[in-house]
Amino acid sequence: MTIYRRSILTMCLVGLFVSGCTCTSERLHPHFPDYRQHMGVMLVLVPEIGIFEQLPDGSRLFQDIQSQEAQRNAQQSIARQLEERHFRVQKADTRTMQSSELLAVTSLFRSVNRSIQLHTFGPQPYPAKLNAFEYHLGPVADILKAHHADGLVLALGHQTASAQPVKNWLSIAVVEPEGRIIWYGLQGDHHKFNLQTSEGLTALVESTLVNFWEQGS
Repeated sequence: MTIYRRSILTMCLVGLFVSGCTCTSERLHPHFPDYRQHMGVMLVLVPEIGIFEQLPDGSRLFQDIQSQEAQRNAQQSIARQLEERHFRVQKADTRTMQSSELLAVTSLFRSVNRSIQLHTFGPQPYPAKLNAFEYHLGPVADILKAHHADGLVLALGHQTASAQPVKNWLSIAVVEPEGRIIWYGLQGDHHKFNLQTSEGLTALVESTLVNFWEQGS
């Protein structure tokens, strides 16, 4: 099993408690408006999205081709939504994603994503995190500078399906140069969205980012 596939398997377990229900929400850093107003160019990483087939015995089979297609569609959809909000967008390609710097950032984000879901959405809420949403990935200024950007966008997603989706979720985070997550959106609704279709994934991305402000607002 490759490192990437192990990452996808770990990531799908992270959001398991939200993936079987309908949920939509966002979390903002206490100083979100201050950080947000300095962002004009966003570097959108390739999302980590895992598509799994539900087998009759209850086990799940990772769908490599469908997952890669979902990742491409999600990145394009995120970029399109940001452009509609008057941001300029740089998209990381698969080669760029293999750099040691980005591998470290995406690995840490998996763990942070798990903490955000557990402690600000449930089932183990931390009052301090609910009162002040503060999560950090470490400085990313050098990464952003190399791509002429001033904001970083990461996304994780999961879907389990047989004939129809039975579980899915998508999380999107926006990070400022010092590594603070200033905005985080989480959406999951297997009745409305299907990550295996471009239309369904586009709709899920749009719904997840619905409350993220326009550039300059």
